[in-house]
Amino acid sequence: MIDVNNVESFLDSLAKQGILIPAEYRTKISARLNDIIQYEPMVGVFGKTGAGKSSLCNALFGRDICPISDIAACTRTAQQVRLNLAGKGLTLLDVPGVGESGDRDAEYDALYRQWLPKLDLVLWIVKADDRALAVDEDFFKRLVRPYLDVGKPFFVVLNQVDKIEPFREWDEKARQPGSRQTANIKEKCRVVAGVFGLPLGQVLAVSAAEKYGLVELVDGIIHVLPAEKRISVLREVQREYRSEKAKRDAEKGILDVIVEVAGKALAKAVDWVAGKIGSVLRGWW
Repeated sequence: MIDVNNVESFLDSLAKQGILIPAEYRTKISARLNDIIQYEPMVGVFGKTGAGKSSLCNALFGRDICPISDIAACTRTAQQVRLNLAGKGLTLLDVPGVGESGDRDAEYDALYRQWLPKLDLVLWIVKADDRALAVDEDFFKRLVRPYLDVGKPFFVVLNQVDKIEPFREWDEKARQPGSRQTANIKEKCRVVAGVFGLPLGQVLAVSAAEKYGLVELVDGIIHVLPAEKRISVLREVQREYRSEKAKRDAEKGILDVIVEVAGKALAKAVDWVAGKIGSVLRGWW
């Protein structure tokens, strides 16, 4: 992981290349980079009970961080799971699933209102073969939508798409849907986007059990996060789901911050700085 000394070394390398950054900019850049490195984002995972929220989190982050049960709803309270305990990392908020009962939903309503303002990203998980979306729609439009309208990053994740009909078309070896299943998955995404009133690009199809669509999910998440929060999220994701596109987006996030601070001092060397950022971050990937 990059530490303060690495940040200073990075800035020293700019000077050796003849890119002299005034001390006032150098101090600001160093402070901003260290803020980025040390930032610990919080990701909220919402949705109806049984949608596979915990399974998806476990698949993305590569460890059993959330309890799973095939029978009963496991999550009764908001569970904060801090990843990368040795240093700064990511806090995952696994919240109770709605739709369990009327009494529970009233209790969870208040819980959602408490946590939503604190989150950097919201993932709303929908079970792919579930046709009853009224509860999801109600909670989303009443509680979540206002935060989207002010720019909070959000995705609906259509989970367990391997169960969409005709489910026997699923290629278990390749972990891919068949042609008719693919068409039905796309149609389900369109239906869900309509129910939630979202652009189609904010509905992503995955199967946590089959490890399908997880790279695309990570790509989408990294792309929509603010520049200073991309690195902290990406470094906690399983390596196999970190695409080159996601890495470039994360690296560009840091470049954007540096250019924002230094501006004219780096105007003629942005491409070189971008390349240097990539080499410095190789140890993370």
